[in-house]
Amino acid sequence: MEIFKPGDVVLQCGADSLSGYRLGCFNLSIEVHAECVRYIKSFNVPLLLLGGGGYTIRDVALARCWCYETGVALGAEVEDKMPHHEYYEYFGPDYTLHVCPE
Repeated sequence: MEIFKPGDVVLQCGADSLSGYRLGCFNLSIEVHAECVRYIKSFNVPLLLLGGGGYTIRDVALARCWCYETGVALGAEVEDKMPHHEYYEYFGPDYTLHVCPE
């Protein structure tokens, strides 16, 4: 960032690196994954976030991650309790944004 000095940044937030995600082999939590967004945001350049992955409707780990990262980008606190919506059952059994590792 110091040498190139971009006027803006496009950050592709693919979440295959999340813990328990079947297509990745990493073990990152949503909070740790979002640290990348915090780091890039700290440079105070315009930032565009893009999601990646989510190959089936049941890939709720990615939806959780993108929700949290959007909150980080906006400087907003996102509640942990999942609001009721049409895909609510996919987020069980805990129905929360952050999933505790087993």
